[in-house]
Amino acid sequence: MTTRREFIQTVGATGAALAGLSACGGGGKGSSGGGGTTQPPIPIPSAPILVIVNIDGGYDWLNVMPPNAGTNLSVYQTKRATLGITDTSLLTDLGNGAALNNDFTGMDILNAQGRVAWIPGIGMPNPNLSHFTAQDLWGQGAATPAGTGWLGRFADAAFSPAGDVLRGLTVTSDLILMLKGASRSFVSIPSAGGYVFPAYLFSGTALPDAALLETGWGSALGAASPDAGYQAAAQAGKLFFDAQNNAAFGAGGSIAARTPTVPYPGDAAYPIKRADNGGNLTGSLSRQFKLIAQMIAAGLPAQIYFSRLGGWDTHSNQAVDHPNLQRALGGSIKAFYDDLATITTATGVAQDRVMILAYSEFGRRVQENNGGTDHGTAGLSFCVGKAVKGGMYGGYPDLSNLDGNGNMKFTTDFRSFYATVLDRWLGQPTATTNTLLGSNYARLAFL
Repeated sequence: MTTRREFIQTVGATGAALAGLSACGGGGKGSSGGGGTTQPPIPIPSAPILVIVNIDGGYDWLNVMPPNAGTNLSVYQTKRATLGITDTSLLTDLGNGAALNNDFTGMDILNAQGRVAWIPGIGMPNPNLSHFTAQDLWGQGAATPAGTGWLGRFADAAFSPAGDVLRGLTVTSDLILMLKGASRSFVSIPSAGGYVFPAYLFSGTALPDAALLETGWGSALGAASPDAGYQAAAQAGKLFFDAQNNAAFGAGGSIAARTPTVPYPGDAAYPIKRADNGGNLTGSLSRQFKLIAQMIAAGLPAQIYFSRLGGWDTHSNQAVDHPNLQRALGGSIKAFYDDLATITTATGVAQDRVMILAYSEFGRRVQENNGGTDHGTAGLSFCVGKAVKGGMYGGYPDLSNLDGNGNMKFTTDFRSFYATVLDRWLGQPTATTNTLLGSNYARLAFL
């Protein structure tokens, strides 16, 4: 059991195995998914959950979804003479002149089921190729108010100022701009263990009287004080004890441990291994997904979770690193999706309620460079879920019509992506969405 004192840390495979997994439609070891029959989308659930995946580092999506026909293929073959993925046995045809790299484990299965919406060429006017600046631009979604992100502003508008402390969570150790609001921000929970109450709150070995402490923090919050630091501390304390007293922790003050029902990348039992040495894939994203699944199963009221998989800044050694990262990312998403099917709470089956949204701060340059690729512009975002209308949305960039720096020109504004999610998944009125994003952006048809 994970105690509630441990829960909150801060407030504020082989190629053959891979081919076998794809060919069997997920019915083999390590997957509980069905085959490749397209399934119609379900209605938007009444209690939707959004799980964000930050593909951190600017991933080379051209090698994830390479062109396989026409002029784009010719340009790709020329500019990616070494790193390009052109062997058709390594690709799944998506139609419309694009293919899916089979190293993107499990995503071919989800795509065949109609569960993935792809947005190639997503980007923005006047892009920036600095990781930090680009992350902030993606996080903001609008120029004002300064220092806030699109999900933080959503929290300002949708979360109660007196509660809702667990409505927005990140399982990373930091709180990026995307998750910061003017008055509310997400709670950071990087692990299910490690939190210890300050010693002065203990009497012997007993837990402090949480109700009494919460009342005290509430009184402090209501006290008149011109000191902004005092008010900030009081707010943090009140939110902390609101979280501590959430019913999901149970009368004993603990959240139930949970054993995943499928193996994830990083687990010894997961059948897909590293492409280079046959070892286990990184389990970084898997661990985050397992924690999110545990919290959903416990009945936490979170509406949005944020997660991250780094390592995608492939300036060198891309031929080795990129296949392994793809296997870890796709495999973790597929395992998480399958695992959610076994979780049922008072609000329904988790797989019906969850939509996964993946994005990266930018793509990579089309021309390879010394065993890797440089920072680029237009990227690939995608959503996975049972309510998603699968397919490709927006135009695949024209690789014969690059900008002056040799980068792709974006075809879909990233704020159209956000607007679609805010309107149709998070249930915001059109006018509210437009205010949150600073303008009226075209909606996409995947929801």
